[in-house]
Amino acid sequence: MKIVMVAGGTGGHIYPALTLAEALQAKGHQVSFIGSNDRMEKDLIPSRGFAYTGLDVYTTRGGLFQKIKSLFSIVRAYFTCLGLLKDFDMAIGFGNYISLPVMKAARHLKKKTVIHEQNSFVGRANRLLDRDVDLIIGSYEENLEQFSNPNTKILGNPQSSKAFGIKRNENVLKELGLDPHKKTVVIFMGSLGSSTVNEKLIDYFKMLDGSYQVVFATGRSHYDDVMKKIQPNDYLKIFERIDGINVMANSTLLVCRAGATTLTEICSIGMPAILIPSPFVPNNHQYYNGKALTDKNAAIMIEEKDLSGELLNRTISGLINDDAKLNELSENARKLSNPDVLDDMIEAIENL
Repeated sequence: MKIVMVAGGTGGHIYPALTLAEALQAKGHQVSFIGSNDRMEKDLIPSRGFAYTGLDVYTTRGGLFQKIKSLFSIVRAYFTCLGLLKDFDMAIGFGNYISLPVMKAARHLKKKTVIHEQNSFVGRANRLLDRDVDLIIGSYEENLEQFSNPNTKILGNPQSSKAFGIKRNENVLKELGLDPHKKTVVIFMGSLGSSTVNEKLIDYFKMLDGSYQVVFATGRSHYDDVMKKIQPNDYLKIFERIDGINVMANSTLLVCRAGATTLTEICSIGMPAILIPSPFVPNNHQYYNGKALTDKNAAIMIEEKDLSGELLNRTISGLINDDAKLNELSENARKLSNPDVLDDMIEAIENL
């Protein structure tokens, strides 16, 4: 098949799409991408070897002028997509406003259409596409209640299959200047980082006593500011970015946001985690993502409004040496993962 995929905005949409695209390509299907001209996908997707077409589509978030600007850009992109999609057999969308004109155009052209929902609380774009697509693939059981489309399957996030292949490798921590035999906490707040959380983390770092070691990824644009306020040492290493999934798989405990893709990796690896959901995302969906895990005793959650350096220190210190609790969180997280999600998704797509 000739398949066009659309993903954009954040890594939570883009990385699962890329993982599925690579698996589809390995099965002999031809995959191309559509995204925006001004978000991270414009560089990330072509760097992975896929043909890419960028559109000028603007977010709906903001005031009245921004909403009007967004509406006109979506309509314009829709007519562009009517021409772009003529030679494709199927369109697969991974959420975000960029998917609206692509999936609507595919529907108009009577192409087969699939959308994937990564979050436990369905995003606005996918809600608007609910009845316009042939197949919906969700990641959480909660999605069944949120979509009205009868052809909705809960198969999971493609990143699950990728994360299951990660093996422990003590060189991962050694290369960061850490002791692979010492208990390790890894902290990151996504690729962009969080200035608000970083301030609380600096307070926490000042309380460290070396009984365990910490690796912290500040996120883009925050590294210099953090380094002015706290200096790394033998048990605290600070980087702008790290290979999150590999470092996670070789650590004892994770402190992170509650983005859908990160939670998928947590469950696949069986990673004990303290979640700090971002309060700045649409529909507060990170909170609901995190709640889906905490309700099953598969993670611990601290809302950002309650976060302090002292609370984080107390929570980590109480957990890092409690092997029984760490094992309980790990086992419960693994129960929420699906190692066969890629095979299941490809089967559903090919059957369609």
